[in-house]
Amino acid sequence: MQVEEEREKMEAAMAVNEAKPVIKVAAFCGSIRKASFHRGLIHSAIKISKEAINGMEIEYVEIAPLPMLDTDLEVNGTYPPAVEAFRQKILEADSILFASPEYNYSVTAPLKNAIDWASRPPNVWADKPAAIISTGGNFGGGRCQYHLRQIGIYIDIHFINKPEFFLNAFEPPAKFDADGNLIDEDAKERLKEVLLSLQAFTRRLLLQGS
Repeated sequence: MQVEEEREKMEAAMAVNEAKPVIKVAAFCGSIRKASFHRGLIHSAIKISKEAINGMEIEYVEIAPLPMLDTDLEVNGTYPPAVEAFRQKILEADSILFASPEYNYSVTAPLKNAIDWASRPPNVWADKPAAIISTGGNFGGGRCQYHLRQIGIYIDIHFINKPEFFLNAFEPPAKFDADGNLIDEDAKERLKEVLLSLQAFTRRLLLQGS
């Protein structure tokens, strides 16, 4: 019986891999500053996925064009064009990558606004696997991650638990260049581990749903 169960699991896993050879990740940056370190983290994640991870494709999705949440903008169950396009990107993704700065122990206003728009009925975040990466001073943005995880409970996002990625941006050696690009090799390796974990977790959830 156990052998039969293992065989069925392997067959199901192979079917998922064949049906979904590439995991599509939508990446969002909580900072809209052009030389943001968090934008640099996403750019590095995209490069890592292309060069060192088979079967993962990351798309950076801008949140700056979104208007401030205002339900008066909802007309007959539809949303402003920028919001509709944003929501569609989430629907098309298999999983989510948040690069989240810490503002006052919490997430940024632009990121919270994006989260709220996508949670409007129907909630397009529901059942999406996700990971969080943060950088900053001291704790490296870690406190905002815990708040984001709390938000994720209500909107049904499934975050990976390990590895966590907090990066002190101001501790020697230099982590970013003047343009906000990640240059620290150890941080790049840690980022790769996060992406591999997200990929494995996403495939596991797809397997459970198959």
